[in-house]
Amino acid sequence: MKNMFHVERYNKTLFYKGFFLFLLSVVILSCSTPRYAVDVSDYVLLEDGKHVMGTEKGLIAFLFQNQPTKKTFNEFLAEKYKLGKFTEIEYWTTIDGTKFKVMLYTQDELNKYFDTTDFVASNRVPENAVVGSQVKFLAISVVNEFNEDCLADDSLFKNVVIKYLKDLKDQYDNL
Repeated sequence: MKNMFHVERYNKTLFYKGFFLFLLSVVILSCSTPRYAVDVSDYVLLEDGKHVMGTEKGLIAFLFQNQPTKKTFNEFLAEKYKLGKFTEIEYWTTIDGTKFKVMLYTQDELNKYFDTTDFVASNRVPENAVVGSQVKFLAISVVNEFNEDCLADDSLFKNVVIKYLKDLKDQYDNL
């Protein structure tokens, strides 16, 4: 009779341990949130970037992949637009008769305004092949003469500016 009691007790202990492990695994799995990787093979538009005078919320940024096997994007822009400097790139350009201010984010600004940990860069290269910058992503915001965000959904200039930025990105990619 004593052996039967011992076997029964052992089964209850296994049942409680199994139930506890099952419950623990359910809690752990339900608390973890799935993370989705965003492919930035072309570009993405991100909200709440830099703030400029006259705007209530941050500007929308055109984010794209850096090309580490080429000279830096800053150098490319400085040479193309004869800016004379490679840091804090901001310049005015005219597209279809309208003036626009193009603002390149520094790496610190990019990290300040956006979380790029969910983005995937498809152009990874070995460290010894890096010629320019090792940063994975670059971002640009554009405003018109009235400091209106030209990448906003309600902007009349959105399509024109996106075409300009895609062309600029493609020129850099094809160096």
